[in-house]
Amino acid sequence: MSRRKVIVLAGLSGVGKSTLLDNSRRKLVFEYLQASDLIKAERQQRQGKHVAHDLLREGNIDDNQALLISGFMRRAPEEGLIVLDGHTIIDTPYGLVEISPSVFSAIDVSRFVVLVDDVEKIALRRLSDTRRTRPSRSPKELAEHQERSVLAAYRAALALRVPLFIVPLNEHPDIAVFLDQ
Repeated sequence: MSRRKVIVLAGLSGVGKSTLLDNSRRKLVFEYLQASDLIKAERQQRQGKHVAHDLLREGNIDDNQALLISGFMRRAPEEGLIVLDGHTIIDTPYGLVEISPSVFSAIDVSRFVVLVDDVEKIALRRLSDTRRTRPSRSPKELAEHQERSVLAAYRAALALRVPLFIVPLNEHPDIAVFLDQ
């Protein structure tokens, strides 16, 4: 039996995952890991290649997920609460790619929490974040992406037989309750 509890906090890029996790640290003790940071660190260690955060979606998604798994195994503590900030779909130049439930199974996910918000607000956050370069998407496209993200989380949770919480940001500005159950 694992002594750690791994929770995936998923949602579209720009929905507010990182901000909410930073706020939750005032109430909960957990290890915070970002999927993109794990992939970049693992790629750097194995291949000596640095890839900018925003270019990860342009690489081979299967290779990136293998790097995510190995990076997670290397960095995640053996016990305690671990929150992985990540995605269930990736917006690539070739279309949306769903992350296989096998990736989540490999890191022993015990719960999915999917953060959703009004797509107009997500679009504004994405435009105002000058630290990142994201694909330009209309609110209609973001709505489709958000729906597909939730469905992908549902499929993964069903495959792993773990709980799934879909959390509207406007109703739950504090997600600590969904992490500490």
